[in-house]
Amino acid sequence: MLQVKHISILISYDQCMVAEGFKAVLSGHEELHVASIKKNGESLTESILANEIDLLIMEIEDISRDSIQIINKIHTEFPQIKILVISSTPPHELLKPLITIINGYLIRSCSSDKLFLAIHEIFESGKYICSKLISILFKDDEKDNFNIQLTAREKEILFLQFTLKDNCEISKRLHISTTTVRTHLKNIRYKFGDFNQIQMLRYACNKNLHKKQCLPLCPNCRFFCKQ
Repeated sequence: MLQVKHISILISYDQCMVAEGFKAVLSGHEELHVASIKKNGESLTESILANEIDLLIMEIEDISRDSIQIINKIHTEFPQIKILVISSTPPHELLKPLITIINGYLIRSCSSDKLFLAIHEIFESGKYICSKLISILFKDDEKDNFNIQLTAREKEILFLQFTLKDNCEISKRLHISTTTVRTHLKNIRYKFGDFNQIQMLRYACNKNLHKKQCLPLCPNCRFFCKQ
């Protein structure tokens, strides 16, 4: 499933039976190893350190400001660990700050196939958000008009940023130096202001920056691409 040999997983839970179900499903894949299961509220730090965790799956009954604080603490202490949250549908005001500190979010009603897809996308491209959350994520967003003006070259580089591995690959594709690529990316980020990566991705989808290449930027692109 993944282009990595082994992923060590820690599952934290509010409902033990749900966590046991996740473990049973994940155990069917050799490259996925559930190293430990811990109840939310217990110290996760020791388990993370003892098992060299790559992915933390957090089953949370309902997202709250307290749970976001806990997730943020883990993200700050262990920035190298990927975090996948599985919970109910959260309100807009909680989802937006949460999405910046986690790598994935699944609704509890999603299938096991979506769980494997989420893990794959997290380790391949860094992010996976259940499609059911997209409308909530951008609800009442004043920036939905996407009135940001990018040059043709900036649009090209923005697209390549989401489809190529790094700046070196972008420079080779466009036959420009990596310094020039970094300068364009700096200008792009300045124009986007406080947009996060997902909002920038949505802009790329909305503006059909991938149209000529006919490649999806992420599993959610079909929800935003103009027909």
